[in-house]
Amino acid sequence: MEFELHLEPKFNRKTGHFYAGHIPWNKGKKMKDWMDGRKIKRVLSYLELGRKAGNKDLPGRNKIEIVGILDGKLYPFKSSVDAEQQLRADGIKVNARNIRAVCLGTVDKLGYVRKKAGGFMWFPAKDVKKYKDLVK
Repeated sequence: MEFELHLEPKFNRKTGHFYAGHIPWNKGKKMKDWMDGRKIKRVLSYLELGRKAGNKDLPGRNKIEIVGILDGKLYPFKSSVDAEQQLRADGIKVNARNIRAVCLGTVDKLGYVRKKAGGFMWFPAKDVKKYKDLVK
């Protein structure tokens, strides 16, 4: 009689994460040994799409120009990250994520819509109608 030793993989049942030292079943194997040929072609085509220079889904590719208004003065920036970096250099505490939340008018889980970030009112630069009355 032959017997096989079967050991359950050690993972946290609550979170589903594997513990340190776990070795995946496909480590060191070639993709063609464990994946269908049609799926390999599809995976490789998706990788090629992600590597193209004009892909809009890559980080930083979909940035928009924004405008901050403080005391009736206009402060244009190339992106929310650029605004955060420049304002922090000037000593103003502001977060790029909060700037984007103001520009988009997103509603958080408590139903609050953020109006300002870092003391500035923020708008996308292309929405001139929204902020032209606020500029002195």
